[in-house]
Amino acid sequence: MAEFVQLLFNGLVEGSIFGIAALGISLVYSVLKLVNFAAGDFLTLGAFTTFFFATNSHLPFIVAVLLSMLLGVAISLILEFIIWRKLRKSGAGMLALFLVATGVAFVLRQSIALIFGSNSRKFDIDQIKTFEFLGAQIAQAQLAVLCCASVAITVIALFIKKSTIGKNMRAYSDNPSLASVSGINVDRVIIATWTISGAFGALAGIFQGTVQGQFTNGMGLDLLLSILAAVVLGTIGDAYGALIGGFVLGIVMELSTWDALLGGIPSTYKPVVAFAVLVIVLLFKPEGIFGVKARKI
Repeated sequence: MAEFVQLLFNGLVEGSIFGIAALGISLVYSVLKLVNFAAGDFLTLGAFTTFFFATNSHLPFIVAVLLSMLLGVAISLILEFIIWRKLRKSGAGMLALFLVATGVAFVLRQSIALIFGSNSRKFDIDQIKTFEFLGAQIAQAQLAVLCCASVAITVIALFIKKSTIGKNMRAYSDNPSLASVSGINVDRVIIATWTISGAFGALAGIFQGTVQGQFTNGMGLDLLLSILAAVVLGTIGDAYGALIGGFVLGIVMELSTWDALLGGIPSTYKPVVAFAVLVIVLLFKPEGIFGVKARKI
């Protein structure tokens, strides 16, 4: 029982991180029809800049987190203005966008390595302190991440559902042409999309770095495929689906190591489990969990 509770809690924590990162990717695809392959590198950037602000600049950790999220937003908007907007106006096709997105990811990844180096980093957070719950040892850092992630997910869900800009984002993703002629400010929708993507990408990286204890400049790349799997699993282009897909993958990946399940599998094979689940679901639901009738946002 204790092992099950431990793995379930670990899965919820990992699933919340996957969900937050997948949300940003899904929003960008829903609004702009662009697969943001640099999303993993925004996770890495968020973790490294937070470490820099908190450790080198000696700022309070929460201030460092907010500054890193703002930096993620700033870089996302800069890329929008100097690259993505011009490509859209030139009528670039899906292949061109794919190649440019891959190139942006490479440039960002190497820039992070050049600026911060290849050494691993570690937040000044107590990774040892735990609380006992039903026999399981719940790490304080994990509990803090789960609570903060839950708040972030609730806030963004309410924003998309209730706010004017959120409703405009849903309308634009459903029918861009109709939304444009009906008076919706398209530029504002696109800016909001990149703002959410940049902020949540950085936040997911901070959470992952906190949970891992130590992180390197390859952290985001290691997580990217699992995050993309969560996007597809939850129905690509559906923001709420991305959140659900993230939680499903996180929980399944952790429970797959449970000894009660024929001894479990080695933890190094957890990403394989994620894609096995994705393949099985897509065999029966080719459009993902929410199917063809899913709302895009």
